[in-house]
Amino acid sequence: MNLAPIILFCYNRPWHVEQTLIALSKNELADRSILYIYCDGPKENATREQIEKIREVRKVVRQQQWCKEVYIVDTEKNKGLANSVIEGVTNIINQHGSCIVLEDDLVSSPYFLKYMNMALNYYQDYSGVMSISANRPPMSKMQIPDDYQYDVFACLRSYSTGWATWKDRWSKVDWTMDDFERCKRNPDMLRALNRLGEDFAPMMQMQADGKIDSWAVRFGFSHFKNHSVAILPCKSYVTNIGFDGTGTHSGTIAKTYENDLSQSVENPRFLDVVYEDDRIINAFYSSFYPKRRPLWKKAINFIVRKLGKRAPFVIKKKVYE
Repeated sequence: MNLAPIILFCYNRPWHVEQTLIALSKNELADRSILYIYCDGPKENATREQIEKIREVRKVVRQQQWCKEVYIVDTEKNKGLANSVIEGVTNIINQHGSCIVLEDDLVSSPYFLKYMNMALNYYQDYSGVMSISANRPPMSKMQIPDDYQYDVFACLRSYSTGWATWKDRWSKVDWTMDDFERCKRNPDMLRALNRLGEDFAPMMQMQADGKIDSWAVRFGFSHFKNHSVAILPCKSYVTNIGFDGTGTHSGTIAKTYENDLSQSVENPRFLDVVYEDDRIINAFYSSFYPKRRPLWKKAINFIVRKLGKRAPFVIKKKVYE
């Protein structure tokens, strides 16, 4: 099996990046993998405390040999996450043909690298697959049918917390988003775009207006534009430890977004024919549907989950009837 290089992007969270690297070093294929670490630099108005945290991060990443080979790139000035990811991934993927990407707040399962490399090798010749993800919406928000036969599913929307792709797919991404304006003016195209989740078009608009700077939104739009899907796992291979208010792009959210990595599948069953399972697509779409459930439905869901059963009010809106 060809092993893809790993790229880790970090900034000013020394404890988080240390947890990420410790978990990565315990992965089954870490001792055979190449790791590139990009350390972003301080902003122009950075405080002494912020600068010190950046220095601590650079010490942490040099503490030990986390993988077979480790290459560290220290940036003098702050590029921001979007520019760092776009430039870093482009540079490495042009050298190696594929890559696996982590950010500094993702603790991985021991099977993370095995899953990502197996999926990259398996779907390399499936032109309709644009990316591989190690994560999915939390179990409390999206259920996989009991009779589903695989350990991954095809998804209309990419998932950016632990992901991978290939050079030929990455080269298709239009970072200018020129086609978004045309998409907005066409009701049919906009309705199709909304199948990714009804929060997606508003995020695209925020990106177009300069209110956010997200590589992930633009990468997701390229899946739509190129009629492609992402492959997501039924059981996550990473858990996000960054929703504690310390991140630039992450606030604080409930522990329901934490994943039980002991459930990660060592030898996943892949889809040999890439198709959309309507039940899974509906559940995924529903997890991103912004309309809130009434309080009485939330109360019933809470009670039912406490009893160890599935919540009855999960699907709020459907792609497929």
